[in-house]
Amino acid sequence: MKPRLTIVTPSYNQAAFLERTLRSVLDQGYEPLEYLVVDGGSTDGSVEIIERHADQLAWWVSEPDAGQTAALNKGLRRATGDIVAYINSDDYYLPGAFDAAVEALSRSDARWAAGAARFVDDRDNVTEVWRAALPTTPRHRWVLDPVGWPQAASFWRRDLFEEFGLFREDMHYVFDTEFGLRLALAEVLPAIIDRELAVRVVHPEAKSWDRTPFELEEMKLLELYRGALTPTERLRMVLPAAGKRLALWRSHSALRRTKSNAAAEG
Repeated sequence: MKPRLTIVTPSYNQAAFLERTLRSVLDQGYEPLEYLVVDGGSTDGSVEIIERHADQLAWWVSEPDAGQTAALNKGLRRATGDIVAYINSDDYYLPGAFDAAVEALSRSDARWAAGAARFVDDRDNVTEVWRAALPTTPRHRWVLDPVGWPQAASFWRRDLFEEFGLFREDMHYVFDTEFGLRLALAEVLPAIIDRELAVRVVHPEAKSWDRTPFELEEMKLLELYRGALTPTERLRMVLPAAGKRLALWRSHSALRRTKSNAAAEG
């Protein structure tokens, strides 16, 4: 018997992408699967899309909430799976992702697993692939570069959330980074899956399009954990994150220029 897998999708006004997200979970053919969709009261047709798949969902709700983190925690509190993961409503899984993640955890003592995530623009052009890498020492990478693991390609044993707590609801942008840092400081490292498991869609309506709020919360994160880090770690924790922000900003800028040129030509 395979372990029970819970997937949570937080959603708000992403009808343009939601169908693909839902299908990417349901078409995996994984059993036993518990799929929870937490919608924040969408008004763009998302609810109608969710209703079409309601008979395949373990639970869903559409009601106002306090944002993505609160929605995720609402789902995690209901989760009964041995393994849990979440996929945002504008991203999607690649075929075979669930089997690969479960197999990696089954053959390892690791309590979570991280694969690679493909980044695409809103025309499905690949802009980047982020791969997780196992650190050579417990504090080498996951403390110094906590944004180095792709969230969409990550799967956790549910008891990690019972032991370390849920996502911080006072964070709306780097809450997953903060959770990863909690694990890193406790030397809870992932099993690495050497394949692409998920796709992140970078588009102007995406939460990650504007990087300024992320940068502000990253500084808050550094302040929260300043006492747990050495002076060298405090410095080096910022630099890799800045490099990744620069790479993503360049990707966004190129996409903006493409859209501006297309509009001008039209």
